[in-house]
Amino acid sequence: MKAKGPEAMTRILLAGMMLAAGYVGYFGYKTGGMDAPGALDELLSGHGPAPDQYRVGVVWVAHWMTLLPHVSVPFALAAIDLVSGLVAGLLLVEVLRRSSVYAQAEATGRWLGCAALVVGVGWSMSWLMWLKRPETMAAGMLVVVMVWLLQEPGSENPDPGHPDSGRSERGGGTSLLLVGLSLALATVRADVAVALNIGMLIVALRGGRFARTRGLAAATAVAGALIAGGLQLWLMRVVYPQADYGRVKMWQLVPNLIHASRWPPFLLFLLPLGWMAVQVWRRRFAGDAVGLAVLVGAGIYMGLWVTMGKVDEVRIFLPLALGLAPLTAQMVMLRARESQVADV
Repeated sequence: MKAKGPEAMTRILLAGMMLAAGYVGYFGYKTGGMDAPGALDELLSGHGPAPDQYRVGVVWVAHWMTLLPHVSVPFALAAIDLVSGLVAGLLLVEVLRRSSVYAQAEATGRWLGCAALVVGVGWSMSWLMWLKRPETMAAGMLVVVMVWLLQEPGSENPDPGHPDSGRSERGGGTSLLLVGLSLALATVRADVAVALNIGMLIVALRGGRFARTRGLAAATAVAGALIAGGLQLWLMRVVYPQADYGRVKMWQLVPNLIHASRWPPFLLFLLPLGWMAVQVWRRRFAGDAVGLAVLVGAGIYMGLWVTMGKVDEVRIFLPLALGLAPLTAQMVMLRARESQVADV
């Protein structure tokens, strides 16, 4: 009898993690003031502060949900987080399963890779309560869905026995869907959408395989970045020109450099991702074009985060951290394989 792989157990563990986060998040929203009458009214009326006023996608969905009987704002926001987390967790397993490193690994290596995925996602999710915001998990889900769609079934898997080997490439339909997802992501985190698409463009121009042709992949990335950036500008200049940052400074580079207390959360949160980036660089790893696109996009976003965001608000980076979890798991698998060979 053929032994089952680790994928099913990994899905169960990630689903349990997301259920726990949704449960805790509900009480977090309640104690955070979202249970007060008219908690969303300021943003719904267009009089909220920047940049929250430009990230109203989740706010409007939560508002529509509260029109149903017995649905409160905390329940609606927690439900959105739960669904987003479940979708992201399940698709992350698929992204890892499709990778060439996973396809070529033996059973022990696959179990290790799945364990690394669970630990990596758990590491990121453990920071979710740090200045929790309604748009964080929705943005993470959209990033992971885009990563899953970008990953051509079979394109990274030379093993003929792999479940996705030999399946046909995706073309224009997937590209349109990716552009639509970029638009949806822009309603919650336009900066993430722009950075992710630029990362995709750079890797595509260097020969990464995402769509039927390199030109189609590049065009998809350009369209996604322009639409996300254009929506952000439209919201800022046309729809909500009155929104401002108030007493909060828009540029945070100098405060970040001055206040040393901001750096411990930043460094701790990025510890596994930093290790992964070093491993990718040392190996000149090119076996996962999608993971590299997210990594390049994350590097670009890092610059935005340090200059325009508070570095101790690590939930800012969580959507991209989830998208990088499969690549981190692959580096763990490769490192373990090297150690095993060295010991022989």
